[in-house]
Amino acid sequence: MPTNREKLLSLIQNRAFIRGEVKLSSGQKSDFYVDGKMIEMHPMGAYLIGEALFEQIEGMGVNAVGGLAIGAVPLVASLAVSCHLHGREDIEGFFVREEAKAHGTMKTIEGKLPPHARVVIVDDVVTSGKSVLKAVEAVEEQGATVVAIVAVVDREAGAKELFVAKGYRYESVFTKQDVLGYVNA
Repeated sequence: MPTNREKLLSLIQNRAFIRGEVKLSSGQKSDFYVDGKMIEMHPMGAYLIGEALFEQIEGMGVNAVGGLAIGAVPLVASLAVSCHLHGREDIEGFFVREEAKAHGTMKTIEGKLPPHARVVIVDDVVTSGKSVLKAVEAVEEQGATVVAIVAVVDREAGAKELFVAKGYRYESVFTKQDVLGYVNA
């Protein structure tokens, strides 16, 4: 019987992995692409991502999880459901807008970020890590402490080194090698 992690890796390979030259948001070119939304918007994928991320953050002593919109929104929603299923109602979800809303509450951070929060920043696929740092900076400006940064897939293209150099704990559910190893198996 495959584990949830194995099922998630299989879904990534079958629904999200694309071989061929693409330009990434970092500006880099790659010979493959992982389209995380193809997993995040699938019923089983959403469940498996929530569970995988819950397993990564359990025991970190955090009370909020979020990341940069739009990428982190489905991850946070899936993780919030998993937190509920595991009786962890004490973990809030949030997301960080690129820019503050020009109407309504005019917030940059949506969702509840508790005072002096201990947070995990999440992202689906990381390359250089620079976009993740926008979310880190936004929550730190609000007085939060970033306990860790967690990615579903690390493309192994500099993000880990960047995060560690800045003093952040970093983990990924899968690496490029995990995904390519599975695809090439």
